Amino acid sequence: MAERYELMELLGTGGFGRVYLARFHGEAGFQKDVALKFLRSDSRGDLALIASLRDEARLLGILRHRSIVHVDRLIRLQGSWVIVMEYVSGQDLLNLVRQGPIPPGPSLEIISEVASALHAAFERTGPDGRRLRLTHRDIKPGNIRISGFGDVKVLDFGIARAEFAGSELADRRVVAGGPPYLA
Repeated sequence: MAERYELMELLGTGGFGRVYLARFHGEAGFQKDVALKFLRSDSRGDLALIASLRDEARLLGILRHRSIVHVDRLIRLQGSWVIVMEYVSGQDLLNLVRQGPIPPGPSLEIISEVASALHAAFERTGPDGRRLRLTHRDIKPGNIRISGFGDVKVLDFGIARAEFAGSELADRRVVAGGPPYLA
């Protein structure tokens, strides 16, 4: 049996593309829910956008932290590059805040986990042994997910800037991110 992905639900859209909940079907009846990040369909010829997606997958493949979404692989589906990543059930921080104030204790735990993840990403060494010096550049409530078990996950490293061997993008020093959240 060949591996396949069954698209189940659109989880979100952004400037670069769409993320779907999918079920991975593998050998011997193995199944696993995953998130698939596709580029916009009109971006198939946009080499910089394709390079950015592949760089995001490479970076997430290097990073290991309990509060950073895990990537399984980078694949091609239906002629497009797709990132296969951990599916994190729950809600993003934006939706939680819209439901009302988050008490101080849980707020501090969320802040601590996000800070720990960002610090680990900055300090992590790449395959060449040098620090990545990764800057996420799009930290906002919509990119922080809280699972049903209270786990905190930082998502969407699509415009992250890092120093690593194998990057396809020569210059990531441009200003990027949502204006309300820029430092």
